[in-house]
Amino acid sequence: MIFICQSKYYQNKISELTEIIELLETSLRNVAFDNKMKEYTETSMQLLKAELCKRYHKQKREPYTISELRNKSDVFIKDYPVIMSTTYSLRQSLSDKISYDYVIIDEASQVDLATGVLALSCAKRAVIVGDIKQLPNVVDADMQEKTDLVFNSYKLQKPYRYSNHSLLSSILELFPNVPRTLLREHYRCHPKIIEFCNKKFYDNQLIVHKEYTDKRQPLLVYKTAKGNHAREKMNQRQIDIIKEEIIPKEKLENVDLGIVTPYRNQTNALQRTFQQTSIKADTVDKFQGRENEVIILSTVDNAISEFTDNPNRLNVAVSRAVEQLIVVVNGNENESDNNISDLIKYIEYNNFSVVQSGLNSIFDLLYKGYEEERAKIIINSGKISEFDSENLMFGLIKQVLAEDNFLKYDVLLHFPIRQLIKDFSKLNEQEVKYVSNSLTHLDFLIYNKLGKTPVLGIEVDGFEFHKDGTKQADRDKMKDKILEKYDFPILRFRTNESNEKEKLKNKLNELQNSK
Repeated sequence: MIFICQSKYYQNKISELTEIIELLETSLRNVAFDNKMKEYTETSMQLLKAELCKRYHKQKREPYTISELRNKSDVFIKDYPVIMSTTYSLRQSLSDKISYDYVIIDEASQVDLATGVLALSCAKRAVIVGDIKQLPNVVDADMQEKTDLVFNSYKLQKPYRYSNHSLLSSILELFPNVPRTLLREHYRCHPKIIEFCNKKFYDNQLIVHKEYTDKRQPLLVYKTAKGNHAREKMNQRQIDIIKEEIIPKEKLENVDLGIVTPYRNQTNALQRTFQQTSIKADTVDKFQGRENEVIILSTVDNAISEFTDNPNRLNVAVSRAVEQLIVVVNGNENESDNNISDLIKYIEYNNFSVVQSGLNSIFDLLYKGYEEERAKIIINSGKISEFDSENLMFGLIKQVLAEDNFLKYDVLLHFPIRQLIKDFSKLNEQEVKYVSNSLTHLDFLIYNKLGKTPVLGIEVDGFEFHKDGTKQADRDKMKDKILEKYDFPILRFRTNESNEKEKLKNKLNELQNSK
């Protein structure tokens, strides 16, 4: 009986809601909202043009030099009653005696207190436009230290603290009863994209005027393989997934595409990767106020940090996307209840795709949790080094060389460079000294078994030991330069990258085809 009553209840409830929806749709059709909006817009523009015509009809406006702006401010302001300026420049551009009837400050959450006050100092009335749910202005450590010293010395009220207040947040604290208007209408994002922000951050107060489209899935998640992919606020694996999987699979080659990320290091790496393309990559903070048809959010972290998970930062990142948002996260198990996990749960609940990336690396086995699998591979291929990264690469090389195309090749470990180069005539004194050192070697040398001729050098570069700026990185560059002088190919595999097997096979095929 309970089951029957429940099933009847839902049938009746669906019918009831369907009837309400039909009534609302009929009412909306009768109102003809779009036509009314068009009519109001055209009427407003006509009124504005009429007022401008009445004020400026047959009136000649003189040009002004920069020096005349301050001397003839009264005349200038009559000729040009609407001024566009930064908050920093508004005070000093015209005479000190000029006060504006209205100063409208846009994106006020990103306006710092000092320049905001400069703008307010020449305003009779002010309209502050901004979103407290979005990112505030950035204050670096040096500026925070200096301004906190001033704040503490003069014992100012908390809303005047420069280091943790924007103009908008300061005014809201100082004047809690100031008249406020919420701009509810939202026109940018696909309804399903902005619905997350609406529910998560705006208490369902937004009214979405963007129509549904089925051009592409509005929300997607791509997960990397488990692993320690993020190093120093940069995640090469996520960049590889964006380049090799997401862009081709989602057909984003000729799309207005932006990539946002929390960290500057990841931004720099993305900009290097896509520097010859129209793809725009930047931090979430720099993207505030901008939009793209498709946005890819690269979260970077192995485990989501507080910085990445900041609600204002996530709100800005999600709401930059017009038609599609693609979230790239690490596939590590994460039980944390945070804002990013809420976004992923929202995407899953709405039955949008969560894609497990097929892009892997032999070095993923260095990550905790893979101990048993790593041990099996090393046992099968043989432990030839104290470094597991080299043991894993050795197993991969043996696997590739076992294929029919490459049976004529074999591999040697830690092959001295001085045995590879017999003639030092092309080298300078420093290079000769480096090559002559018995410890200077190739991690692996692939050679032709039939003629005993060297074919390809292989280096395994651990991220920390070989990163830019280290002595080892300088030695790597010298080794590459030396081998280049003798036209000997070398292939470097970094432990934070991926797809080593395909890269090795492609290089061997390239060398075979070039002969």
